[in-house]
Parts: sequence; C-alpha cells; structure tokens
Amino acid sequence: MTGQPEAASARSGGAVSWGAIKAYFPHTKPATYLLALPEYGIVYVKNPKVGSSTLLVWLDGLHTGEYDTEFTNVHDEHRLPRLREVGRARMVRMLAGDAYRFSFVRNPLDRFESVYWDKMVRKRLNWRPQLSAALGLQGEPGSGAHFESFLAAVERQDPIEEMDPHWRPQHVNLMHPLVTYDHVGRVETFAADLDRICAEADLPRVPIEVRNASRLGDRESLYDGRPDLVHRVESLYATDFELYGY
Repeated sequence: MTGQPEAASARSGGAVSWGAIKAYFPHTKPATYLLALPEYGIVYVKNPKVGSSTLLVWLDGLHTGEYDTEFTNVHDEHRLPRLREVGRARMVRMLAGDAYRFSFVRNPLDRFESVYWDKMVRKRLNWRPQLSAALGLQGEPGSGAHFESFLAAVERQDPIEEMDPHWRPQHVNLMHPLVTYDHVGRVETFAADLDRICAEADLPRVPIEVRNASRLGDRESLYDGRPDLVHRVESLYATDFELYGY
C-alpha cells in the first residue's frame, strides 16, 4: 500500500492536536516516538531503523551532561523527559512550531532490507517467531524466498492499522503532512545533518557514538538480480521516495 494515511480528516495537515497525533499511532503510545527537550526547545520524532539508537544516546547526553553511560537498551533506559513531564499541551505546541523539530530518514530500499535482517533473521531478537506466525511467512529466514514472503506480507498491510513502525512508510512515522520539520536529515549524511541541526537549534556540542549501525558487509543484497523486488519496494514506499528525494 502507498499514499497518504486513511482518515484524512484527522491527518490532513490541519492544526496540530493530540487527537490528530494519536491518529498516526492507533495501536501504540505516541510518547514512545515523541522526544522533547524543552530546556533546549527541540523535539525529535523517532523514526525506527533510521539511527534512532544513536540519536537517543546523543540526546540523553545533551540532557544529562553525562557522556559515558552504558545502555543495554537505550530506547527503554534513556533519561529524556517523558510525556507526562512535558505535558501533552506543551508537546502539541512544540510540534506545532514552538520548538525546533527534526528527524531523520533513510533510503527506503536500504531500510526495508535492514529491518528484514534485523527483525526476521538475527536470532538474538525475539521478533522472528512472533512475526513469522503473524505474517504467515514461508521459507528459511535469510533466504530470498523468505524475504519475498516478508515483502508480500507487508504489502498486504495497512500502513496505519497494521504496519509496525519499523517498516511503516517513514512519512507516516513523521506524521506527514500534520507536522512541519525544521530539518529532516538523512542517515546517509548523518554527521553533516546533525551538525546543521546543532547550528540551527543553537545546541552545545556533545560526543556522538554511532550505535546499532546496520551494514550489509560481505553479505549479498537480497535485491541482487531481482529488479522485480526493487520495483515492489519502490512502489510500497513511493511517497517516501518522492518526499525525501531518494
């Protein structure tokens, strides 16, 4: 599925409200994805599989002034202000323009293959058995057939109601067109974009540690020799390609 989210009246770029925000996250807590530092006047909207672990560690250091904390899972353990501390009304105002708003995106082809290897193949994660059963996947994890089966299952899902944020279209995760961003960086130019964000938002410089970076390495891409799969992923994420210039 491609295109804009359903329920256009709630997600059509009108005034930002908590109800409109929730419409993008009907089965999860929006607070998981909305990270604000009111003392610096910034809001980061988390986009999974797009450098979010690195950004959370960086934001945690910015907030606490502690740069050597070891996190087992920074998504659960970060010390950023929670929504209950910021308040819904303040978060809405910040997302509506009372703060510097930023996020990052990634080439949809790379992101989709990365989430497949990460969530469906790597045995240290608990996702694979649950997702394989839920999506009705066939084949051996890591094989071309299994990847194609995963793609077919995702193609059948509704972006809002069924897709997991890790493989949802990025424009949905970023609440397009409801929220307008001061800067949307790219993973491919991460350092330069983060420098720009720091300069534009007048943020102090803190150390940055790249975490959970997914690289293909010597492994062959599952797209190799399969232009049909490339075309299907491009169709699935057509709006992302258009909006973010990939």
